[in-house]
Amino acid sequence: MKPYRWTIMLLLLAMIFGCSDSLKPGNDGAQPPSTAQTETPAGTDSADPKEPSAIEPATEGADVIDMHGMVENRELLDAFIGQSEGSQRLIRYTIEGDPIYHDLTHKDGRVELRLDTTEDKFGQGQVRTYSCSKLNREETDTYISYILTGCDGESKNMELLHISFDVSKQDRFEFVLKYGPFGTHEINTVEQKLLKDLGNGQMVEVSDYSLPEQDRQKIYRELVLAGYLNEKNLSSTCSLQNGNSYDLKVFINGGERHFQWKSCDSGPDGKQMTAAANEMIRIVQAGTDPITN
Repeated sequence: MKPYRWTIMLLLLAMIFGCSDSLKPGNDGAQPPSTAQTETPAGTDSADPKEPSAIEPATEGADVIDMHGMVENRELLDAFIGQSEGSQRLIRYTIEGDPIYHDLTHKDGRVELRLDTTEDKFGQGQVRTYSCSKLNREETDTYISYILTGCDGESKNMELLHISFDVSKQDRFEFVLKYGPFGTHEINTVEQKLLKDLGNGQMVEVSDYSLPEQDRQKIYRELVLAGYLNEKNLSSTCSLQNGNSYDLKVFINGGERHFQWKSCDSGPDGKQMTAAANEMIRIVQAGTDPITN
């Protein structure tokens, strides 16, 4: 009888993970789903293929902004690295909120840095210019660094920008992400559970879910690069058709951030957060494959 029992279990898994979402906005007679528990990982849904899967490039000529490790328009530095002419401004803010201007210019086959600290109340209050061979980008699992190399003067290498996303340095990092047409799917590392809406008035729950540390690191990276500590201009009132609603709570050390928006939010913050949320879903889904786990 044992082979038959395994066959039945595999058929049940195929029904749970292979079914598509039929619970869409506008379905008449849809009722709040009940909750049923199962010992089998429920997984999560992948992102709606019609939703943005990548963040659109920032407007040409915009500044790169570093607000205490939360960086906006970072992709413009990557674009500058690939160019042989042009300029790019990076503005980094001190703890006190004073701007320090870093103006980069391709000049005579080298990269010129004009460093302006005149608005830094606690700085040197001067403008200095450096000539360097090039700007390099270095990336690991826990940081991205932009480094000027071959510079004139005593400092041959100068780190222009360092973005750290090492989750092991945080005392606490947990999150609750609700998503889907009705926001009824859930990834919850606080209560250690996953919820999947089957779309037929039933819910599948995985209790005692533990997010692997390597996935926790990847998700923290996504949120840092999305600038989750910055103020976000998000919309949850746009017209939603065959898309997702998102409700994300992030618990970081002693603080909490809460975001609500819809996938139809076409603003830059909306697109950025949708791309980050969809990547979070993909990471969790990849780690909860019922066949391999």
